[in-house]
Amino acid sequence: AIGDLSVKVGHFYTIVGYEVIPSGGNFFLSRQLTFYNSEPFTHTGALATYKAGDNLSVMGGWTAGMDTGFNRLNGGSSFLGGFIYNISESTALTYTMTAGNLGWRGDGSINSIILTQSWSDKFSTVHQFDVLSSNLGTPGNNFASTGVADNSTGLINYAFYTINDKLKAGIRQEWYKADGTSYNTMTYGVNITPMDKLVIRPEIRQMWAPGAVNTAAAPGHDDLFNSTVFGIDAIITY
Repeated sequence: AIGDLSVKVGHFYTIVGYEVIPSGGNFFLSRQLTFYNSEPFTHTGALATYKAGDNLSVMGGWTAGMDTGFNRLNGGSSFLGGFIYNISESTALTYTMTAGNLGWRGDGSINSIILTQSWSDKFSTVHQFDVLSSNLGTPGNNFASTGVADNSTGLINYAFYTINDKLKAGIRQEWYKADGTSYNTMTYGVNITPMDKLVIRPEIRQMWAPGAVNTAAAPGHDDLFNSTVFGIDAIITY
């Protein structure tokens, strides 16, 4: 780092999207369909971040595609960048993207816009819009048949409410459209912190996708995307 400019080089987590790779960094134990199916997890390359002002940070760099180590799978070579703009003390706008030869995901681009808003000390919302466009699509090669989306759109909304210092409630709504088929989820959960360093995360997730018939995108075919699932985990940090 030099002044307002910092650079990281190597293998690192992606900056694209709202949910993050380490499970403890997310409110819900389950993941967005958008996160799991249409966003990168990691990159290998170099990324620079420049603090352009008190409210604006700009990012840009080169990566060897997405989800690769130090081997450039399929000749992966792509741009990674975006910006974070703090509109006010309670509102932030983040735009991130990667474009080029994405390696195993073909040639294309992924764009993500996130708006976060703190309405009060207890209540906040997050709104995310993602678009994936790639050239993977061939006849019979799409999300329903292979589990890998060629083109997709994701619209995700969150609302969080802090009940007290040991209990926080959250809801996540997602509309994920992959290669012409819409998948919907509603997730309701709480984070319980009975003691320092321990978080318990129960949740209920409703999924419905009337068009997901005989899909190979997940075991169980269309049954998985038309079901209600309960899950719970506990995280201890030390």
